[in-house]
Amino acid sequence: MDFFEQQHRARRRTWLMLLLFLLAVAAIVAAFDLVCAIVYIGLFDVQILYSSSLLQQVPRSVYVWSTLATLLVIGWGTASRLYRLSGGGVAVADLIGARHVKRDTGEPAERRLLNVVEEMALASGITVPLVFVMDDQHAINAFAAGYSPNEATVIVTRGALEQLNRDELQGVVAHEFSHILNGDMRLNIHLVGVIAGIVMIGSIGGFLMTGIRDGDDLRRAGTDIRVFFLGLLLWLIGSIGVLAGRLIKAVISREREFLADASAVQFTRNPEGIGGALFKIGRRGSTIAQRHAEELSHMCIGAPVNDFFEFAVFHDHPPLDERIERLLGSGAGRLLRERMERAEAATLSAQGSPVVSELVSPLYAPRKAAPAASGPRSAAGIAGSMVESIGNPSSAHLDHARGMLEAIPAEIRAAVGHEEGAQAALFALLLGEGELRKAQLALIGERSGAEVPAQSARFADALKPLGARARLPVLALVIPTLKRLPGPERDALLEKIKAVIEVDRKITLGEFVLLTLCRSQIQREEKRSPAVKYRSVDAVATEAAIVLSLLAHAGGGGMAAFDKGMAALGVAGGVLRSPSELNIGAVESALNELNLLAPLKKPLFIKACVATAMADDRLTLAEGELLRAICAALDSPVPPILETMEAVA
Repeated sequence: MDFFEQQHRARRRTWLMLLLFLLAVAAIVAAFDLVCAIVYIGLFDVQILYSSSLLQQVPRSVYVWSTLATLLVIGWGTASRLYRLSGGGVAVADLIGARHVKRDTGEPAERRLLNVVEEMALASGITVPLVFVMDDQHAINAFAAGYSPNEATVIVTRGALEQLNRDELQGVVAHEFSHILNGDMRLNIHLVGVIAGIVMIGSIGGFLMTGIRDGDDLRRAGTDIRVFFLGLLLWLIGSIGVLAGRLIKAVISREREFLADASAVQFTRNPEGIGGALFKIGRRGSTIAQRHAEELSHMCIGAPVNDFFEFAVFHDHPPLDERIERLLGSGAGRLLRERMERAEAATLSAQGSPVVSELVSPLYAPRKAAPAASGPRSAAGIAGSMVESIGNPSSAHLDHARGMLEAIPAEIRAAVGHEEGAQAALFALLLGEGELRKAQLALIGERSGAEVPAQSARFADALKPLGARARLPVLALVIPTLKRLPGPERDALLEKIKAVIEVDRKITLGEFVLLTLCRSQIQREEKRSPAVKYRSVDAVATEAAIVLSLLAHAGGGGMAAFDKGMAALGVAGGVLRSPSELNIGAVESALNELNLLAPLKKPLFIKACVATAMADDRLTLAEGELLRAICAALDSPVPPILETMEAVA
């Protein structure tokens, strides 16, 4: 699975969705025009019925006004839904009434879910998503929502928390991370808006049909009957939109579920995690009793509404049995059923004990350990591995992330769930020693009281034994909390971060990385993917030279490293910028332009960056962090593969 190819396909699916939407609109408009023409003939000119071309005899203004009215209703439905969901994953969670799970939760099931999500996020190289639970839904279901990987949310039902063991929950979360990394989330939200528009007429008809039950006199009853039949007529026309919506979701979403299932296996190295979860979904149900379940059905891991259509072409999820067999082989359903029956019998015989043991699966052998690194690797080899890992993390990344999370002090992991604690943990990553620290703490304490500076100093001391390797994992935990601050407070925080960094009137490479990541992931609120502006690296050669110059100076390779990077990019010429030219504004501007490259062209630039950083055949932790910051700015999240490969810290 190639991340950049999936991003490219996601854009193509957007055009396919738009085409299907336009065809559905055309069908609804034609149906409504026909009905309006019939109503006009019946009310105003019955003689037209005896004409050989009766529809042509209807005044053109009837068709014009009916078409405009239909387009207005559909446009309003789509625009209003997209506006309501403009807040991304948080807006979707609010739409369905899900509750945000805070990091200081004391409930074991919720704590387990947070741990799984944090591990997955650090292994994927993205900011830890916000987690929400639908407390009133006891079926097993889950979905991810958002506009970009670094502002995603993961939403699960209470049933998923209570009925899945850790491996199964990890499989479900890994499935959702596949959607996060492959560009599915943005497409899914746009699809919600599209569906809302084309079913709007049917919704109006349904409202008119059900809103007439209070008539209490004959005259009112007569009016109500007419309104009822009008509603019925609109509902029948709207059925075209319902069928079209189901068809669009099936075309866009069904194959994506197979890919997400396969990605979950690759990520967790445990096919029975996702396989067992799918089996429990089939046995215990995934139906969500929520009025928005239909429009969000394509997002969920299991169908949240019953399939009322007999034809598979209208199903937005593949059959569960087929998904399980693709993961575990033929006959897996029977073995899973027997295992579950034995587990349920054992639970009943344990005199009602609430503890459910997590059984070892008879289907597959125990997981194998990740292979050990085999000596030094070339720049080309690491570049290739790095690009392959983007959006495609492995179980080795998951193991690494789990180890880093366990190493972070529990006090810090609990504190980052609150605004003050998150700020303190972030500032702890920037604190120096001696007089520099005193000056930084004084600046941090301005307009924030004494608690944040005190916590920052304490956290800095607690993190010191972990060294620089803790920077990005802690930052990934901090950012979700800080993203929820109001816009003006986020802007003020970013200014304070910059001021704390510049207390000593210089910016180290590590500080530059943290500032770049904070600005790109806390400040930016893009609700649409950046349009492709450049389809060739030649068009951004100047911007590429700026970033490669930064990497060349960071590694001390100078002109030789820069030339290697430009050669890997395949662009002639190029001027090595001096360090004085590489201010934050210039680098950020260059990265913004490079992010407008076509998805399939970004890997070439990333490989050129690796070639520059590894011109001396080694990769330090500082260079690795800088590469990850550059890739994050290009919306290309890199898993912690660099930390596992580097030869020099």
